[in-house]
Amino acid sequence: MVGRLSSTFYGAGLGLALVCGAGCGPEMQSTAPAGSAAAPAAPAINPVASAANAGAPAVVPVAPTAASTPAAAVPAAPAATPAVTPPVGPAATPTAPATPAVVPANTPAAPPNTGTVGSPTMHVMGECGLKTKYPGDEYCILPPPPDKGFQLHIGPSNYDNPESRYVMAPGQEPTTSYQSTSTNDSEQYFYHRVFRMRPGSHHNIITKGAGAGADSGLGQRLGTTNHLIDEYPAGGIIAPENANVGIKIGPKTPISVSLHSINTTEKTLLRELWINFYYRPAAEVKEPVNDVFVIAPMGAIPPMATVTTKGSCRVGGTKGRMLWAYGHRHASTDRFTIWRNRGGKKDLVYQGYNWEEPMVLDYSTTVMNKVPGDPPNEGGWSGILDTQPGDTFEWECHVVNKTNGTLLFSNNTYTGEMCILDAEMVGSQCN
Repeated sequence: MVGRLSSTFYGAGLGLALVCGAGCGPEMQSTAPAGSAAAPAAPAINPVASAANAGAPAVVPVAPTAASTPAAAVPAAPAATPAVTPPVGPAATPTAPATPAVVPANTPAAPPNTGTVGSPTMHVMGECGLKTKYPGDEYCILPPPPDKGFQLHIGPSNYDNPESRYVMAPGQEPTTSYQSTSTNDSEQYFYHRVFRMRPGSHHNIITKGAGAGADSGLGQRLGTTNHLIDEYPAGGIIAPENANVGIKIGPKTPISVSLHSINTTEKTLLRELWINFYYRPAAEVKEPVNDVFVIAPMGAIPPMATVTTKGSCRVGGTKGRMLWAYGHRHASTDRFTIWRNRGGKKDLVYQGYNWEEPMVLDYSTTVMNKVPGDPPNEGGWSGILDTQPGDTFEWECHVVNKTNGTLLFSNNTYTGEMCILDAEMVGSQCN
């Protein structure tokens, strides 16, 4: 996907914990260490939904001005300790810890783009016209018209005098839970989402509900990203097989946003994000989305040690399919691999190497993913990734601790690690 963070951010821990195997511990919040480097039917083969980025469909409202109040969200006090989050999935070739698995070469030809477009226009950088003293004004996007969707905005009420919870000094690495409310006046369904975050943002996790449950990731997730610029589905194009997919949101729904940020620069940064949710006609939605967020058990990783952390989840419910997946990890993980295991036959569905810009693979007939290989050649399954009860998704993180400290399960980008499968499914569930 697009939108690199400035210097070094992607891949570190999300702010919640949903499903955790034995050995998982609570995340601990901390600052970036001194001197830290700049511091995701017919199976196909090969995935990488990088096609969702540069610009996402947009719509028209009034652009905020630097000194005026930006579109709103009532934030809660910063969380004292960060939470964690990512899911996991199965593979294509038997587990090979050190050597990455390879997808067969007979990759199907790219399918025709016959999906429906979720929004008529694309967002452009700088469309809001913001001019503040902080980096990242150009990431602001305009909200949809009220009858087409709503925007979730997390940020200060005044750019000239921002509240402290939105300001990040050099060296800080906070994870904060902000509270907001959706602006829809009636029950709606959505599927297409467009994400923007200012530089310094590592990831956000958007959860339905408020309070402790939502803050810890126990509510229904509405979206997540590790990219400054992101969109799902790519280009707002909904694949034909997903024509009846949607997520329900009630009127004025409380929303919790966990935002993990890290400032590796010498400048003060502003913590801010804009997320557009585009409505779908209720009559079209027949397949509700099930979110997947599974954490692999992880023990302490000694200094200079190399360890392979493994996780799995079992598919339940009915026959279905995985819509997308990605592997959430931190700076010490140099490879994240996911397989689908069906009766002992393992299909490689995801292989990623870049923790900063974690690859998200879209498993649909409108996206052709790359065939994975040795680093840096990321990729995975292409086409519909069908699921059946009894399947398992298995994943592993190859962790190389090059530091003099012990790595623990935490939200800290450089001094902590995690190995999480993050995905969405229809029909099936995986836990």
